[in-house]
Amino acid sequence: MKVLLTGSFGNLGTSTLELLLKEGKHEVRCFDVKNPRNEGVENKLSALGKFDTVWGDITDSDICEKIVQDMDCILHLAAIIPPLSEQVPDLVKKVNIGGTKNLVEAAKKSEKNPKFFFTSSVTVHGVRHSTPPPRRADEEMEGTDYYTRSKVESELEIRERSGLKWTILRVGAAMPLDMLDRDMKSSLATSFGIPLEQRMEFVHPMDIATSVVNSIDAPTEGKILYGGGGANSQMTNREFQTRLLDAMGIGMLPDAAFRAPTDDSDFWYTDYMDTEETQKLLNFQNNSFDDYLSQFKQEFGWRGIFTRLFRPIVRMWMVSCSPFYKENKAKGM
Repeated sequence: MKVLLTGSFGNLGTSTLELLLKEGKHEVRCFDVKNPRNEGVENKLSALGKFDTVWGDITDSDICEKIVQDMDCILHLAAIIPPLSEQVPDLVKKVNIGGTKNLVEAAKKSEKNPKFFFTSSVTVHGVRHSTPPPRRADEEMEGTDYYTRSKVESELEIRERSGLKWTILRVGAAMPLDMLDRDMKSSLATSFGIPLEQRMEFVHPMDIATSVVNSIDAPTEGKILYGGGGANSQMTNREFQTRLLDAMGIGMLPDAAFRAPTDDSDFWYTDYMDTEETQKLLNFQNNSFDDYLSQFKQEFGWRGIFTRLFRPIVRMWMVSCSPFYKENKAKGM
């Protein structure tokens, strides 16, 4: 089967491409923006197998028509995600919403009528702190920022206006193993904005990759599915932060560094999910949070020695990135 993978060299795209190449069942066409980072990832993954790469901009409708030609399945993973999404709203509209529409229109013109798989997010439900979990497909969507509104609009475009054979996967907290390659200051500020009591469901990026790849042949047409790690991966942000920071050798940071909610509106938009149907169809939950932490420590490597040696300085710098610390300390936290 001929498969188009957008966002091929991002977090989830890289894991998905690795799995596609290891299986070797499909002809794969990759589509992503050309930059030094993506070129490096492409070069690294080329050692795993053969694939075709088309560099381009998803906001270009002409190139979208070209890459969709002859494809049997479109795996659409490309998107601008937080925290960058909240800094460049116009670009989010062009890429996340406009880019998805370009692919949909191109697929509609294709004689092959390809299956269209779209990675959305559990965050489309908005803040549901007072609503008992898990989140389910029959619940309403509520966009609360540029990112979630782009996912809501893209879902509506695919589900209600495309006429395609679509599948939507709402992904949970799929944390990359290479977190230190990100904009650390922005990432930390976002992280501190999530209350410690926040519910979240972790999912290993390779498990999402498994669900994406398995969807190619699975009977998922017309389904909204949920990509979470399952009951053993459901936790509060406090547990998540504590275990991750311990894995770095830093240790849990003071509560005052995190947002202290005064009402439900101060909570974030992650939550536990109903993944029962997704697991039955896609058999994807293979890695635990413990597995992720073990792999993260390996990826973290020599940095762990540095963080342990300079732990007080590292902690001080991280806390300085919190937009809440000074105010919370002034309140006696």
